[in-house]
Amino acid sequence: MMQRTVFSGRTRWLIVALCGLLLASTAGQLVAQSPAGVKQTGFSLIDDYVLEVSGKSSRDAALYASSQTPAILVLSQDLPAPVLLWPRSRQVETLQMLKVTRLGGGAVEIFPDPVIAVHSPFRIEGPEVRFVVDGIAATLTPKPPLVGLYGVSTMADYSAAYRQRAEAYTPVEEVLEKLRADGRSVRVRVFFGTWCPTCGQMVPRIMKVAQRLGAESSIQVEFYGLPRGFAGDPEAEKYGIEFVPSGIVFVDGKELGRINGDQWRSPERTLVSILGIT
Repeated sequence: MMQRTVFSGRTRWLIVALCGLLLASTAGQLVAQSPAGVKQTGFSLIDDYVLEVSGKSSRDAALYASSQTPAILVLSQDLPAPVLLWPRSRQVETLQMLKVTRLGGGAVEIFPDPVIAVHSPFRIEGPEVRFVVDGIAATLTPKPPLVGLYGVSTMADYSAAYRQRAEAYTPVEEVLEKLRADGRSVRVRVFFGTWCPTCGQMVPRIMKVAQRLGAESSIQVEFYGLPRGFAGDPEAEKYGIEFVPSGIVFVDGKELGRINGDQWRSPERTLVSILGIT
């Protein structure tokens, strides 16, 4: 199934690392704190957790995971400074804001020697991760998945990572013009899981296509969120969904084709092919 192939390693690391289980197997391979004199890169935006500060949800919070030096960066105006969490040592560091740079496409890098202070280690309580910086208590809680039928605006509101990746994707304008000129009533239903890392990379592309086509287009895109282990989900069973992301293209209410695998890399081209537009 596609959600198990391309991007699953980072998500498995995140879950394991935050639960403290990484210590037992690969502790000797991981950095326990910010390395001196080294720029830290490889941070990408994630949506696995939501942040609460002093018992209230932080609306502007952004979380990043690094695949190069496994660590989690937490940015929020509700915190006194950027916070870096290190799974191996459970160390909590606050960083100089000027040393943290947001790049395009939801990426971040940290310039050398950014640490302001080291704080008490974070704690793991059930599925939650708790830490305190400068007397301010914060909690990372697993984010509930989207389940059911949604439009593109809800997708963008739910996930900053989806939104930024959609903004970063550039569909081929010539191909979009062909789609706009097609007068048939087309509906594309995208089955996905917010827990699925492959979906997190590919679904934003068709979000951007839907946004560029516009609300008045004869081609409408809708998104159906599935829970983990979705084998018993009625809609998944109805349409024979075996993996995500899967897109079904309906023309005048009848299925014409499906979007799967590498076809997601350019969903606008795939739509033109399925619709038989020349």
